[in-house]
Amino acid sequence: MDVPLQDCTIEEQHGVVRFLWAEVVKPVEYHRRILAQYGQSTMSQRKVYEWVERFKWGQTCVTDEGCSGRASTSCTQDHINRADAMIREDRRIMVSEVASHLDISYGSIYAILHDDLGYRKVCTWWVPKALTVVHKQ
Repeated sequence: MDVPLQDCTIEEQHGVVRFLWAEVVKPVEYHRRILAQYGQSTMSQRKVYEWVERFKWGQTCVTDEGCSGRASTSCTQDHINRADAMIREDRRIMVSEVASHLDISYGSIYAILHDDLGYRKVCTWWVPKALTVVHKQ
């Protein structure tokens, strides 16, 4: 084929990996052949190896099955609001103090502070990542 395939889905690429695995092509060759056909929209070589392992262990479906784990119960709006109030009350509070006060894990509080609220530590103070004109004053 002379023209690379521009529009492709990830499931289509998984199918190609399964096809090449069934043909007993060396895994080193998979990513190179997929890259030649699909161009820049190709999945990474690491993902190719992960899918080869899945097919070796008996998976036949080319779609991601999602996680089977429990949903996060600690990242609720109530915890976000309470953590924000604690930070606004005392900018020098430590993550472990917030975690123990709210009775949730250190990692969950860290994710709430950094991802949901957008805070970061500067010296010993919590400050918003994106300072507005009001914050700068």
